[in-house]
Amino acid sequence: QLAAIPAIMNKKDVLAIAKTGSGKTASYVLPLIMNLGHVEPAKNRHINTLILVPTRELAEQIKGVFTSLARYLTPPIKTFSVYGGSSINPQMIAMQGVNVLIATPGRLIELVESNAVHLSSIQMLVLDEADKMLSLGFKEEVDKIISLLPRKRQNILLSATLNSDLENINQLVLKDPTIIKIEDDELEEAPIDSINQLAYLVSPEKKGPFLRQLIEKQDMQQVLIFASSIFQVDAIVNKL
Repeated sequence: QLAAIPAIMNKKDVLAIAKTGSGKTASYVLPLIMNLGHVEPAKNRHINTLILVPTRELAEQIKGVFTSLARYLTPPIKTFSVYGGSSINPQMIAMQGVNVLIATPGRLIELVESNAVHLSSIQMLVLDEADKMLSLGFKEEVDKIISLLPRKRQNILLSATLNSDLENINQLVLKDPTIIKIEDDELEEAPIDSINQLAYLVSPEKKGPFLRQLIEKQDMQQVLIFASSIFQVDAIVNKL
Protein backbone atom coordinates (compact mmCIF):
# COMPACT_ATOMS: atom_id res chain seq x y z
CA GLN A 1 0.00 0.00 0.00
CA LEU A 2 2.85 2.38 0.84
CA ALA A 3 4.37 1.90 -2.61
CA ALA A 4 1.22 1.39 -4.73
CA ILE A 5 -1.11 4.16 -3.55
CA PRO A 6 1.09 7.14 -4.62
CA ALA A 7 1.95 5.49 -7.95
CA ILE A 8 -1.70 4.77 -8.80
CA MET A 9 -2.84 8.26 -7.76
CA ASN A 10 -0.18 9.65 -10.11
CA LYS A 11 -1.77 7.60 -12.94
CA LYS A 12 1.23 5.27 -13.27
CA ASP A 13 0.87 1.66 -14.43
CA VAL A 14 1.65 -0.75 -11.57
CA LEU A 15 2.81 -4.36 -11.37
CA ALA A 16 2.42 -5.68 -7.81
CA ILE A 17 3.65 -9.13 -6.81
CA ALA A 18 2.63 -10.10 -3.27
CA LYS A 19 0.91 -13.11 -1.81
CA THR A 20 -2.75 -13.24 -0.79
CA GLY A 21 -3.44 -11.43 2.47
CA SER A 22 -0.79 -8.76 2.00
CA GLY A 23 -3.25 -5.88 1.50
CA LYS A 24 -3.31 -5.68 -2.31
CA THR A 25 -7.03 -4.87 -2.58
CA ALA A 26 -6.91 -1.67 -0.52
CA SER A 27 -3.67 -0.71 -2.28
CA TYR A 28 -5.59 -0.06 -5.50
CA VAL A 29 -9.17 0.52 -4.30
CA LEU A 30 -8.25 3.59 -2.23
CA PRO A 31 -6.37 5.49 -4.98
CA LEU A 32 -8.90 4.47 -7.64
CA ILE A 33 -11.68 5.96 -5.50
CA MET A 34 -9.68 9.18 -5.18
CA ASN A 35 -8.99 9.32 -8.93
CA LEU A 36 -12.63 8.62 -9.80
CA GLY A 37 -13.52 11.95 -8.21
CA HIS A 38 -11.84 13.60 -11.21
CA VAL A 39 -13.46 11.38 -13.86
CA GLU A 40 -16.66 12.11 -15.78
CA PRO A 41 -19.58 9.96 -14.52
CA ALA A 42 -20.31 6.87 -16.60
CA LYS A 43 -23.11 7.23 -19.15
CA ASN A 44 -25.13 4.83 -21.27
CA ARG A 45 -23.39 1.67 -20.04
CA HIS A 46 -19.92 3.05 -20.82
CA ILE A 47 -17.99 2.13 -17.68
CA ASN A 48 -14.72 3.89 -16.89
CA THR A 49 -13.08 1.41 -14.47
CA LEU A 50 -12.83 -2.35 -15.08
CA ILE A 51 -11.52 -4.89 -12.58
CA LEU A 52 -11.04 -8.42 -13.94
CA VAL A 53 -11.00 -11.28 -11.41
CA PRO A 54 -10.93 -15.09 -11.67
CA THR A 55 -13.81 -15.94 -9.29
CA ARG A 56 -17.21 -14.71 -8.13
CA GLU A 57 -16.01 -14.81 -4.51
CA LEU A 58 -13.21 -12.35 -5.23
CA ALA A 59 -15.61 -10.16 -7.24
CA GLU A 60 -17.97 -9.88 -4.27
CA GLN A 61 -15.09 -9.28 -1.86
CA ILE A 62 -13.71 -6.38 -3.92
CA LYS A 63 -17.20 -4.93 -4.38
CA GLY A 64 -17.59 -4.97 -0.59
CA VAL A 65 -14.32 -3.07 -0.13
CA PHE A 66 -15.35 -0.42 -2.71
CA THR A 67 -18.79 -0.04 -1.13
CA SER A 68 -17.35 0.29 2.37
CA LEU A 69 -14.66 2.83 1.49
CA ALA A 70 -16.73 4.93 -0.92
CA ARG A 71 -20.08 5.00 0.87
CA TYR A 72 -19.81 8.65 1.98
CA LEU A 73 -18.74 10.11 -1.37
CA THR A 74 -20.90 12.61 -3.26
CA PRO A 75 -21.77 11.92 -5.98
CA PRO A 76 -21.72 8.18 -5.18
CA ILE A 77 -19.55 5.76 -7.14
CA LYS A 78 -21.77 2.99 -8.50
CA THR A 79 -19.91 -0.32 -8.20
CA PHE A 80 -21.27 -3.57 -9.58
CA SER A 81 -20.00 -7.15 -9.89
CA VAL A 82 -20.84 -9.67 -12.62
CA TYR A 83 -19.95 -13.36 -12.91
CA GLY A 84 -21.25 -16.65 -14.23
CA GLY A 85 -23.28 -19.14 -12.25
CA SER A 86 -26.20 -16.71 -11.90
CA SER A 87 -28.80 -15.25 -14.25
CA ILE A 88 -27.39 -12.74 -16.75
CA ASN A 89 -30.63 -10.77 -17.20
CA PRO A 90 -30.59 -8.96 -13.82
CA GLN A 91 -26.92 -8.13 -14.41
CA MET A 92 -27.75 -6.64 -17.83
CA ILE A 93 -30.51 -4.47 -16.35
CA ALA A 94 -28.29 -3.21 -13.51
CA MET A 95 -25.45 -2.05 -15.77
CA GLN A 96 -26.89 1.43 -16.33
CA GLY A 97 -24.73 4.12 -14.69
CA VAL A 98 -22.06 1.75 -13.34
CA ASN A 99 -18.71 3.47 -12.72
CA VAL A 100 -16.67 0.49 -11.49
CA LEU A 101 -17.36 -2.96 -12.93
CA ILE A 102 -15.82 -6.03 -11.29
CA ALA A 103 -16.13 -9.01 -13.62
CA THR A 104 -15.01 -12.52 -14.40
CA PRO A 105 -13.79 -12.68 -18.03
CA GLY A 106 -16.38 -15.08 -19.46
CA ARG A 107 -19.41 -13.23 -18.13
CA LEU A 108 -17.99 -9.86 -19.20
CA ILE A 109 -17.63 -11.08 -22.79
CA GLU A 110 -21.25 -12.28 -22.71
CA LEU A 111 -22.39 -8.83 -21.56
CA VAL A 112 -20.31 -7.08 -24.22
CA GLU A 113 -21.72 -9.32 -26.96
CA SER A 114 -25.24 -8.51 -25.68
CA ASN A 115 -24.49 -4.75 -25.82
CA ALA A 116 -25.23 -4.57 -22.10
CA VAL A 117 -21.90 -2.86 -21.42
CA HIS A 118 -19.36 -0.93 -23.52
CA LEU A 119 -15.59 -0.92 -22.96
CA SER A 120 -14.61 1.97 -25.24
CA SER A 121 -14.47 4.50 -22.36
CA ILE A 122 -12.31 2.46 -19.97
CA GLN A 123 -9.74 4.70 -18.26
CA MET A 124 -8.53 2.25 -15.62
CA LEU A 125 -7.97 -1.52 -15.94
CA VAL A 126 -7.12 -3.80 -13.01
CA LEU A 127 -6.18 -7.47 -13.36
CA ASP A 128 -6.46 -8.89 -9.84
CA GLU A 129 -5.05 -12.36 -9.04
CA ALA A 130 -3.79 -12.45 -12.62
CA ASP A 131 -1.82 -15.64 -12.02
CA LYS A 132 -4.95 -17.48 -10.91
CA MET A 133 -6.88 -16.08 -13.87
CA LEU A 134 -4.34 -17.60 -16.26
CA SER A 135 -4.10 -20.90 -14.38
CA LEU A 136 -7.89 -21.28 -14.62
CA GLY A 137 -7.71 -20.99 -18.42
CA PHE A 138 -8.91 -17.41 -18.94
CA LYS A 139 -6.00 -16.26 -21.12
CA GLU A 140 -7.99 -16.25 -24.38
CA GLU A 141 -10.85 -14.29 -22.79
CA VAL A 142 -8.44 -11.81 -21.18
CA ASP A 143 -6.68 -11.24 -24.51
CA LYS A 144 -10.04 -10.62 -26.20
CA ILE A 145 -11.13 -8.13 -23.53
CA ILE A 146 -7.85 -6.22 -23.72
CA SER A 147 -8.24 -5.95 -27.51
CA LEU A 148 -11.58 -4.15 -26.96
CA LEU A 149 -10.16 -1.49 -24.63
CA PRO A 150 -8.90 1.96 -25.63
CA ARG A 151 -5.13 2.12 -25.97
CA LYS A 152 -4.80 5.10 -23.62
CA ARG A 153 -5.63 3.94 -20.08
CA GLN A 154 -4.06 3.21 -16.69
CA ASN A 155 -3.26 -0.44 -15.97
CA ILE A 156 -2.76 -2.25 -12.67
CA LEU A 157 -1.73 -5.90 -12.54
CA LEU A 158 -1.67 -7.79 -9.23
CA SER A 159 -0.50 -11.33 -8.67
CA ALA A 160 0.83 -13.66 -5.99
CA THR A 161 3.45 -15.10 -8.36
CA LEU A 162 5.30 -14.12 -11.53
CA ASN A 163 5.65 -16.71 -14.32
CA SER A 164 6.21 -16.72 -18.09
CA ASP A 165 2.49 -16.43 -18.92
CA LEU A 166 2.17 -13.47 -16.59
CA GLU A 167 5.24 -11.87 -18.14
CA ASN A 168 3.51 -12.01 -21.53
CA ILE A 169 0.38 -10.33 -20.12
CA ASN A 170 2.61 -7.78 -18.39
CA GLN A 171 4.31 -6.88 -21.68
CA LEU A 172 0.96 -6.70 -23.47
CA VAL A 173 -0.84 -4.55 -20.86
CA LEU A 174 1.62 -2.45 -18.86
CA LYS A 175 3.57 0.59 -20.01
CA ASP A 176 6.68 1.56 -18.03
CA PRO A 177 5.13 0.22 -14.81
CA THR A 178 6.09 0.86 -11.21
CA ILE A 179 7.11 -2.62 -10.02
CA ILE A 180 6.33 -3.60 -6.44
CA LYS A 181 7.46 -6.99 -5.17
CA ILE A 182 6.92 -7.97 -1.56
CA GLU A 183 8.98 -10.98 -0.48
CA ASP A 184 7.48 -13.49 1.96
CA ASP A 185 9.98 -12.59 4.66
CA GLU A 186 8.75 -8.96 4.58
CA LEU A 187 5.27 -10.04 5.70
CA GLU A 188 4.37 -10.75 9.27
CA GLU A 189 3.28 -14.38 9.61
CA ALA A 190 0.84 -15.61 12.21
CA PRO A 191 2.56 -18.10 14.53
CA ILE A 192 1.76 -21.67 13.59
CA ASP A 193 0.90 -22.55 17.20
CA SER A 194 -2.13 -20.22 17.01
CA ILE A 195 -3.87 -22.58 14.57
CA ASN A 196 -5.69 -25.66 15.81
CA GLN A 197 -6.91 -28.30 13.35
CA LEU A 198 -9.54 -30.93 14.08
CA ALA A 199 -11.26 -33.47 11.82
CA TYR A 200 -14.58 -35.21 12.48
CA LEU A 201 -15.81 -38.29 10.61
CA VAL A 202 -19.56 -37.74 10.27
CA SER A 203 -22.16 -39.42 8.05
CA PRO A 204 -23.80 -37.09 5.48
CA GLU A 205 -27.20 -37.02 7.19
CA LYS A 206 -25.62 -35.99 10.50
CA LYS A 207 -23.39 -33.20 9.16
CA GLY A 208 -26.04 -30.48 9.51
CA PRO A 209 -27.07 -31.25 13.12
CA PHE A 210 -23.41 -31.77 14.09
CA LEU A 211 -22.38 -28.40 12.62
CA ARG A 212 -25.18 -26.58 14.44
CA GLN A 213 -24.27 -28.28 17.72
CA LEU A 214 -20.59 -27.48 17.25
CA ILE A 215 -21.29 -23.78 16.69
CA GLU A 216 -23.68 -23.62 19.66
CA LYS A 217 -21.62 -25.64 22.14
CA GLN A 218 -18.41 -23.73 21.45
CA ASP A 219 -20.22 -20.38 21.20
CA MET A 220 -18.53 -19.60 17.86
CA GLN A 221 -19.07 -15.94 16.91
CA GLN A 222 -17.25 -15.85 13.55
CA VAL A 223 -17.27 -18.95 11.36
CA LEU A 224 -16.18 -19.52 7.76
CA ILE A 225 -17.83 -22.59 6.21
CA PHE A 226 -16.84 -24.11 2.88
CA ALA A 227 -19.17 -26.39 0.91
CA SER A 228 -18.78 -28.25 -2.37
CA SER A 229 -21.67 -26.67 -4.30
CA ILE A 230 -24.03 -23.68 -4.48
CA PHE A 231 -26.90 -26.01 -3.55
CA GLN A 232 -25.14 -27.16 -0.38
CA VAL A 233 -24.27 -23.57 0.58
CA ASP A 234 -27.95 -22.57 0.30
CA ALA A 235 -29.02 -25.63 2.32
CA ILE A 236 -26.55 -24.82 5.12
CA VAL A 237 -27.69 -21.17 5.21
CA ASN A 238 -31.34 -22.27 5.52
CA LYS A 239 -30.57 -24.76 8.29
CA LEU A 240 -28.49 -22.29 10.27
